[in-house]
Amino acid sequence: MKRILHISFTLLVVLLLFSCSDEKIKVALSKGSGGQSYQNYTDWLESYGYDVEIVDIYTSEDPIKDLLECDALVLTGGPDVHPGRFEKPYESDRCSIDENRDTLEFELLRNALLIKMPVLGICRGQQLINVALGGSLIIDIPHDLTNPVIHQVKEGDATHRLFLEDGSYLRQIAGVDSALVNSNHHQAVDKLSKELKPTGYTRDGIIESYEWKDVSFKSWMLAVQWHPERLERDHPLSEPLAKEFIEAAKKYNKKLKKK
Repeated sequence: MKRILHISFTLLVVLLLFSCSDEKIKVALSKGSGGQSYQNYTDWLESYGYDVEIVDIYTSEDPIKDLLECDALVLTGGPDVHPGRFEKPYESDRCSIDENRDTLEFELLRNALLIKMPVLGICRGQQLINVALGGSLIIDIPHDLTNPVIHQVKEGDATHRLFLEDGSYLRQIAGVDSALVNSNHHQAVDKLSKELKPTGYTRDGIIESYEWKDVSFKSWMLAVQWHPERLERDHPLSEPLAKEFIEAAKKYNKKLKKK
């Protein structure tokens, strides 16, 4: 009888541990629908064995309420951030703009940072975070820079080499000092926010990734200009980003449950 009770107790402990480690994590996408390019984010985050529920905030009737029920936020790619948000309103004729999306995503980011929710910015999302924190953008790389790397082509993605800053968090999790990444953008970080430090560059000096200068009392946050969701699943600048992001979401989830 004691042996049966011991086995039953052991099984119960194993089941409890298993259920905790596989707890569903809710990830908010600032825009997760509208074609395969948006579906790629969901496919990517679901491809590493985690139990992830994706919430498309763009289609929500109450976006902030839905965000607050999630464990992390991805600011996805898309059109240009309105240049009026970084004191270049006269440049709007050189941009493709969605002001409704700007309004939504700046508010999503503000709330996420306020509650220290993990945030991952990709392409447009990387640019938007910088602007929200006081930085600015290059309006059009091909016209505004001399001899730039090719960052965008007419069809599909361009490819270029990325160089990572030694000692950065991104360099640490990627395990490489440089790698080939995809690219599909005509804008980029110009003046970087004083709260941020660059972690990755192309040879023309474009800042392709950044993180907090001081992580004290801040959200987990990474922002990258390339599209990790469109790279090979085991790419050093794709897989580690997804896993670190989801692990950060799990930690955030556990902190909420302790309150």
